[in-house]
Amino acid sequence: MKKILIGIGAFLGTILTLLIIGLVFAGSFITNEFLVKQIESSINVRANVEKVNISLFSALSSIEIEGIQLAYRDSIADKGTALGERKPISNPVISIGKASVKVSFLALLQKKFELKKLLISEPKITLVMFENGGNNLTTLFKTPSTVNGEPNPALSPEAIAERKKEEAEERQRAKDEPSEPFSIKSIPIAIQMGLVGLEHADVSVLMKKTGQVIQVKDLNLKLTDIDIDGADLANHNHVSVDFDADVTIIGKAKNEAAQFLLDTNGEISPFVEKTGLVNPSVIYNVTMQEDSFLSGFAAFDAIAGELPILNQAGLKLDKLKEKAILKKDVSFKVSYADGKVTFLDEPTFPTKNYDLQINKGSFLIITNNQHEMKMGMLYDEEESKKSIAGVDAKIKDATKGSGDPKELRNKVLGSLIKDDRINIPFKTSGDIRNPSVTLGVEIGSLADLLGGAIKGAIKGKIGDELKKIPGGDALKKFGF
Repeated sequence: MKKILIGIGAFLGTILTLLIIGLVFAGSFITNEFLVKQIESSINVRANVEKVNISLFSALSSIEIEGIQLAYRDSIADKGTALGERKPISNPVISIGKASVKVSFLALLQKKFELKKLLISEPKITLVMFENGGNNLTTLFKTPSTVNGEPNPALSPEAIAERKKEEAEERQRAKDEPSEPFSIKSIPIAIQMGLVGLEHADVSVLMKKTGQVIQVKDLNLKLTDIDIDGADLANHNHVSVDFDADVTIIGKAKNEAAQFLLDTNGEISPFVEKTGLVNPSVIYNVTMQEDSFLSGFAAFDAIAGELPILNQAGLKLDKLKEKAILKKDVSFKVSYADGKVTFLDEPTFPTKNYDLQINKGSFLIITNNQHEMKMGMLYDEEESKKSIAGVDAKIKDATKGSGDPKELRNKVLGSLIKDDRINIPFKTSGDIRNPSVTLGVEIGSLADLLGGAIKGAIKGKIGDELKKIPGGDALKKFGF
């Protein structure tokens, strides 16, 4: 994944460089044919560009490239066939509706470069993750072996030898000079930008090993109010981040396992003020929007393994296997560092089936799916009443109507009842696709304890039996 991001970043960097060239110079030679040749000479793709628009003489000079398509390289790209003689690309791997940049024309006259806008609109990416860890994009960002029908001069023996020499010299310099992390304080210029980002992006990721598909629709990522000055980080160290997307996870059986409607924003200090090093952690405000849903959560499958015991006690949790749809927007804070997302508060997600709470400090590492979450599930009120009534009926039948069923039930079930609703705290860890789940209540012997407590009540020995049941202290050894 890191190589993919580096490759895409290199491609976008190439586009930005060409855009700047088009602005600095007259722009008459920047055509779609020219751009296609530059792209196909640089990376291992077949490319297409539909239109180029350049405006140099306005307050904000701009250049726009429309209809960018990248596909697997073929003989047409190898030969450098003219665009007018090419058939359309039928299955692009990456497509971009529009790439646009705006700079200050007045600043250009003063020999300064002020980027006001760099926006990639409607990009579409199809990504396949192979079982061996590779992916279908890696080959796109390699240096092509053939350019304009001839062996690529960049890959000639002489060019390769020169490249190896430069790499060896770079490695030697790295050995001779002490290695220091990058610091923004080493850059002598201030950086101010208006808008950098993506809008209306669609990304499809197929996981070959599991058969799952992750679809990210209408992704918007925008960095605004960029103000960074390494010489004055106390006053110039700010980036505003806005991110929203619809993320759908489709299972191997082609069913929608989950959908998350996300709206995220944050005010970020990208560098540490004292040292100028990259800030290792940033905080985001996240809103999970109404109508997001979860279905087939692996941790719930593990809990469902205990259902026979719960059923024996009269407790029914059939709705764990049904789609749970969020009834309202839920906002919470998370921190992000090195691929690790950590919850900074304890949000509760109300659904028709249950309310799910995530405890503070729970985390998910998105780069490898490892996680550790302490959670609590408060079952649907109406369904809880039905189940609890079933337990009361069993108690009433066993005690022949003597004693208060509610009092006995609350003492026997202990932490499983909260505010007259079934409550199941649990901890899930490991790979989120196949988690290790530990329940926060000892329900393994619940049916036996229920019977023992009732018999004890009949004999007047309820106190001794209640010492055996899971109560308030039962959660402590589970870390709750």
